[in-house]
Amino acid sequence: MIRIMICDDDPGFAAALSEKLTALASQYDDELDFKIGPIFTDGNLVLSFMDTMSFDIIFLDIDMPKMSGFELAQEITKRNPKALIIFVSAYDNFVYQSFAYSPFRFLRKLHLSEELPPAFEKAVEKCISDTQGLSFNSSEGNVTLRPSDIMYFENDRNYYCIRCENGVSYKCRGTIKSLDSIYSDKRFVKIHSGYIVNLEHVAEVIGGSEVRMKNGTVLGISQSHKTSFKEAYMQFVRRRYSR
Repeated sequence: MIRIMICDDDPGFAAALSEKLTALASQYDDELDFKIGPIFTDGNLVLSFMDTMSFDIIFLDIDMPKMSGFELAQEITKRNPKALIIFVSAYDNFVYQSFAYSPFRFLRKLHLSEELPPAFEKAVEKCISDTQGLSFNSSEGNVTLRPSDIMYFENDRNYYCIRCENGVSYKCRGTIKSLDSIYSDKRFVKIHSGYIVNLEHVAEVIGGSEVRMKNGTVLGISQSHKTSFKEAYMQFVRRRYSR
């Protein structure tokens, strides 16, 4: 089941968004189950509710009293870092501020009819892909990981290491070159002969020659991979902040 929640201090807009999401969800076959709702108008109520239930996709208004959508996104990420946050705002200029919170998408209320369907489709695709998992034969035995759990791959002579978001690492026989199939998921990009990174876990690009991952690790981008990384990263950003 894919659980979807909405928080917007305008009950009328929130109800309209819920109706649009219900219509979009109805286009999927019965094998994919959706739960749309509840609707909240106060961020504090969202956090109280999340103590008992997690959500896969969360639509957040940004300009709200008491607790802004940005503040709420920070708290949600602490509780459920896997949730896909989609900001929905009437103010276009918020898109740049939203970068710091790594949302899955930013949608404009006045353009919801054209921007919501592709954003919803991509969010559902990601929810599905993250449940399928990737299998690896590690030194500790077979392990299956969700793509979003993997921060980066690191070459280690005749082995490669999988560095995960939770701090756990797995050592596997083989080299980075043996991971060609991983590129079917556009989140994974080679930045160096020794590194493949998950773009979702890139916190910032430093001077075009390094990336800082969300856990603070800094990895170098080789000269031969600068152009391909830049193109892949820009496409990733465009997909996330498509307007």
